[in-house]
Amino acid sequence: MQLSELIDNLALNLIAGRSDVDLQSLTDDSRRVEPGSMFIARPGTDGDALKFVPSAIKAGAVALLLPHIDKSVIDELNLPKQIAVVIAQPDAAVDQRLCGKLAERFFGEPSKELKLIGVTGTNGKTTTVTIIKHLIESADHKCGLIGTVELDTGSPDGPRPATLTTPGAIELSQLLAEMVTNGCGYCVMEVSSHALHQGRADHLKFAAAGFTNLTQDHLDYHGTMEAYADAKAILFESLNKDTTAVLNANDAYATRMARDCRASLLMTAVLPGDCDPALLQLPADRCGVEAVELKASGSRVIMDGPWGSFEALLPMPGAHNLSNTLQAIALAQAVCPIDAAQLKEAIEHCKPVPGRLEPVGPDWPEPAAIHPKLPTVLVDYAHTPDALINVGSAMRGLTAGKLITVFGCGGDRDRAKRPLMAQAAQQYADIVVLTSDNPRTEDPQQILDDAAAGLDDSKPTHTIMDRAEAIRFAINLASETDTVLIAGKGHEDYQIIGTTKHHFDDREQAAIALREKISG
Repeated sequence: MQLSELIDNLALNLIAGRSDVDLQSLTDDSRRVEPGSMFIARPGTDGDALKFVPSAIKAGAVALLLPHIDKSVIDELNLPKQIAVVIAQPDAAVDQRLCGKLAERFFGEPSKELKLIGVTGTNGKTTTVTIIKHLIESADHKCGLIGTVELDTGSPDGPRPATLTTPGAIELSQLLAEMVTNGCGYCVMEVSSHALHQGRADHLKFAAAGFTNLTQDHLDYHGTMEAYADAKAILFESLNKDTTAVLNANDAYATRMARDCRASLLMTAVLPGDCDPALLQLPADRCGVEAVELKASGSRVIMDGPWGSFEALLPMPGAHNLSNTLQAIALAQAVCPIDAAQLKEAIEHCKPVPGRLEPVGPDWPEPAAIHPKLPTVLVDYAHTPDALINVGSAMRGLTAGKLITVFGCGGDRDRAKRPLMAQAAQQYADIVVLTSDNPRTEDPQQILDDAAAGLDDSKPTHTIMDRAEAIRFAINLASETDTVLIAGKGHEDYQIIGTTKHHFDDREQAAIALREKISG
């Protein structure tokens, strides 16, 4: 695309170089600049937009987009004469929203070529989007995925690991363009509150969006639960009247999501369960799920909604997965109608979601098999008080012996939730093992102390800073009738200490400990 086409009719001015320069790529990350790139000098958290310009020029950038700055400042950069320089008008911000507009234009507006489904909420996003993808593909449609665990653009090379729940605006459009090229007609994506607040998804056109729940998390960023809810609500405020919003009526914040939403509403609920009376007054379709039987191997449920009614065995344990599955069905149905018989068949053949109550045996990553001398070991991403309560409650009811919960709290994150997480872990566990998670740049001992403030002496508790040792301790402590729940990191295969990522996988460490338990 030529530069003139890219910036046409936007609040941007070319002040140096040629407007007919051909652009081969677009990026706001100087590390991704390649010959022919336009580099967008978007201000970072320190406000400095220009410090990466020299490295971008060196890497082959042929055009620059800069915030509105004095010409004298530009002159000081001593840019090569052949570089095209575009600056924003005084009232135009060079931010994720502008990046999104440029990216959609540059990549051919791929979000309009796909039926795009967004899922937001504190817990359950990864499970829900994974099930949605499975349901759509069971109906012989190709579906891409953007999520916490992986990115799947339909490439023959398969999925690749994700680094953010929701990538930046430019990468989002690039990923969607890859999906279109690879023959996808659908895409399902997790949409984080950070991404919504920063405008990373403002340029996307969603066909449907879902709200799973809202519990305490990310208050270090948003400040209050009200601000956190307002950020989530941006997704539903962006929907037009020809789209569908699927809201969890069991969650009180669903009312906030519905308040300024113009889309058709579809309310989901686990029955029996409480719903906000205000939601019952809204014009909306409704669907529900009711448990017939809850077991460690899964749950037998009845699903009822616009698609009809059917009974199925969900292969994922835990009452919270009833809500995730119902939401997935409702969202898939909103963009890709599937009959009840197909839904039942597809739901009963869902594969385990990595790091979401994932069973781990001594031969992991091979499927866990029942062993007469070993406890049940489950690894879960639960890293909020509500998520720990959900998985703890689910496993307490399915464990014949003791429930031993291993958990930690992340550093450089909301300190207020640490004692709440300890209380949540202790609520259903018989034994709690407090350990380190991703301490980042905080003192690991201080994080442990913050969490320990929420523990009482009603149940045995152990504090072991070394996470591998904590996992080994819990598994050695457990008998064959016990369950060891290792919470917090789930699918992650690293631990962040300081600013460095070290290889660390809870599942790998659990498998090692199980093998040691067999041999010793």
